[in-house]
Amino acid sequence: MRKLQTNKAEIRGLVIDNGNSVTTCDAEAAQVLCDHFQQSFTSEKLVDDCMHDEMKPACSFSLSVDFDDAVVLEKLQHLKKDKSPGPDGLHPVLLNCCAQELCHPLSLIYQKSYDTGILPEDWKTASVCPVYKKGSRSDPGNYRPVSLTSILCKIMECVVCDTLLEFVTDKNTLTCYQHGFRKRRSCLTNLLETFEAWTCLR
Repeated sequence: MRKLQTNKAEIRGLVIDNGNSVTTCDAEAAQVLCDHFQQSFTSEKLVDDCMHDEMKPACSFSLSVDFDDAVVLEKLQHLKKDKSPGPDGLHPVLLNCCAQELCHPLSLIYQKSYDTGILPEDWKTASVCPVYKKGSRSDPGNYRPVSLTSILCKIMECVVCDTLLEFVTDKNTLTCYQHGFRKRRSCLTNLLETFEAWTCLR
């Protein structure tokens, strides 16, 4: 049923002013959710790019990423078509249908971006979408923010991630206790191993 459902429930009637009134339009509801999400946002101090060389961390390896046409084509063909587009409005259905035509120019853009260390500004923005969790739908605290970023940027991230995981696996730099962000490992496998260790100690 979730796959067949296309209409999302509208977010209206959010409680404001300590429960004295409710929102009456989408603009008011969006502002209330924006104010609520900003309260839980933590601003991190960015490291100055012009810091002294002696303060910069030493890089022990250089990761070379090859954005081959075939790799990009595979990522485009395996896009989940039910995912929402980012701020650029490019839907995964469109990218999937035009995969053959887009793989080569995208591979050139990805390679240029990685080599220069410059990411397109459009890929740095996100559309924040409130997702209902549980409880009363009129309570802004019962919604969590989900950032919808550019799908093209996600494809580039996947290629870099695959290359990085392959590198650390070949170099055997990951400990056997690392379960997060690894294939065929998860929080469940971590809990099972922990439970097994506790059982053996009894």
